[in-house]
Amino acid sequence: MVTLAVNDTPLARSLSHRGLLDADLLETSGPHVDGAVAAFPQRPFLLHNAVWDWSLAHPDALSQDDVVALTMRRLAQTRAPWLSVHIGFSAATVAYEDGMRPTSPQLDRDETLASMVRTASDLAGRLEVPLLLENLDYQPTGAYAHICEPAFVRELIEASGTYLLLDLAHAQVSADRLGVDVTTYLAELPLDRVRQLHVSGPRLRGGVLVDAHEPLRDADVRLLQELLWATTPWALTLEYGRDEAELLRQVEMLRDVLGVEGAGR
Repeated sequence: MVTLAVNDTPLARSLSHRGLLDADLLETSGPHVDGAVAAFPQRPFLLHNAVWDWSLAHPDALSQDDVVALTMRRLAQTRAPWLSVHIGFSAATVAYEDGMRPTSPQLDRDETLASMVRTASDLAGRLEVPLLLENLDYQPTGAYAHICEPAFVRELIEASGTYLLLDLAHAQVSADRLGVDVTTYLAELPLDRVRQLHVSGPRLRGGVLVDAHEPLRDADVRLLQELLWATTPWALTLEYGRDEAELLRQVEMLRDVLGVEGAGR
């Protein structure tokens, strides 16, 4: 059975407190962990990106700012069954500014892949739970070179022995910006290694498809259904948290898509 999760937002927390959110888990991240655990001390969570503004491509990624210690602490706090992190970026250091931007020179493909494989393999070896890497949405900032190509994702996942968190909206954005049909793009990813899905609706803004975290539309749902036939995820996370009625409707719809009964929460 696929676990249904919702990302950790003020709205999701409010609905959970009121017993209205029919989701199995909340998925929290980084500095939000402390507040999430304090709000729901008896509940396990999914943990995504234990630390922020971090790249697997840094040559000393696991020595930075107590990354390992923070990750271990947040895993223990959340009791998460696995850890998921961004696949990383084509620069050793990055910072968020309307998308990730490099704060160090861009790395070539071989350098990026080698650093990521080394870091992901090392991190996976230190964990007592599986490590999942999430595909990203291509943006022309210089930080996303190489990493959104399906062949690169496949090579990294296979070489590091990790699993894939497949973000469907990220895949749609990357396919659109790279000029590839989304079905072809998805088929070239290591679908046999998918263990979690992130879903939300992308939108056109200024003529460009972006990861907008809007409600799923019919075409998104059809694409999700096709993906579910081709993968065996442990969990699916809905990344939406704006309107209460819409969030509840999306959760109910995803219950139907997954073919599982509600959690009764």
